[in-house]
Amino acid sequence: MMYLAVKLFCFSIVLNVVCGRYATSTDGEPQQTFRITPNDIEAVQGDEVVLRCEIEHLAGRVQWTKDGFALGFGNEIVGYPRFSLNQNHSDGVYNLRITNASYDDAALYQCQVGPAKHNHPIRAQAKLTVVATSKDFHGKYGRT
Repeated sequence: MMYLAVKLFCFSIVLNVVCGRYATSTDGEPQQTFRITPNDIEAVQGDEVVLRCEIEHLAGRVQWTKDGFALGFGNEIVGYPRFSLNQNHSDGVYNLRITNASYDDAALYQCQVGPAKHNHPIRAQAKLTVVATSKDFHGKYGRT
């Protein structure tokens, strides 16, 4: 009976660690975890969009992807002049800002934190949908 109790206890510890309830590494250091993950957003064409991503106990490098394409690690994102990374490393803030949203920006975005010593990589994603303004709708389809 005691053997079964010990076995169940060990299983519950493993399950809690795997599920992230106790986010510490094997050496007792806290694991990097998300404090704020990005949310799905529906934006109107021309809007400014901010996809939020905040990390506690940051150890790895942070980057965003758009439909699986890596956007890089810097504040300015090459090839995407309307995109910028608003980051504050000491606070763990890595928000992706998109000005003047367009239909081409509609995609699945992912905030990725790379691995580091005693830390596994973590990822969180959000879908950005861009819809027409009422002006675009009336211009294309006429008034009713």
